[in-house]
Amino acid sequence: MAVDNTEQVTIQICTDPWEQVDVDAFVCPTNSLGLMSSYPASKLRDLAGTAIESQVLAHTPLAVGAAFVTGAGSMRARNLIHVANTDEPGGKVQVEDILRATAAVLVACQVKGFTSIAIPLMGAFDQGIPAEEAARAIHSEFRSYRGDRPLQVLLMAKDADEVEVFEMAIEGTG
Repeated sequence: MAVDNTEQVTIQICTDPWEQVDVDAFVCPTNSLGLMSSYPASKLRDLAGTAIESQVLAHTPLAVGAAFVTGAGSMRARNLIHVANTDEPGGKVQVEDILRATAAVLVACQVKGFTSIAIPLMGAFDQGIPAEEAARAIHSEFRSYRGDRPLQVLLMAKDADEVEVFEMAIEGTG
């Protein structure tokens, strides 16, 4: 699988079960209301425990592109970075929303001192954008990372199709 390395960031594709990924934080794309009813947030809620959602709801509404950090419950990841990429569950997502959300993830990593994160493909479902565009937006934001400590990024692919779109983004062919 494709890997992208710079002095500041290592980006690689991961197909491991989400609950087994050992990182400082796992990104949980969500909506401004903080409702974890749509994939991938619903999967993360099921893995981390339903109490996670109430922690986010207490701090809503979140602006699109805003991030909020919670514990990760029963997952191996130590934290979840909840980041809004749409106004409401199932809402329309634009490339700019994915770029803003990914930039917010980077800010959260800097503030919290995280050096390893996992991020699923976000914004490419139902009312979303094409998967290739979402993967390119996520990759380009992480590729431009210039933080004060190196960052390891795992692009979490759920199937062969997502592996392919992440590989195209890394290789610049998508």
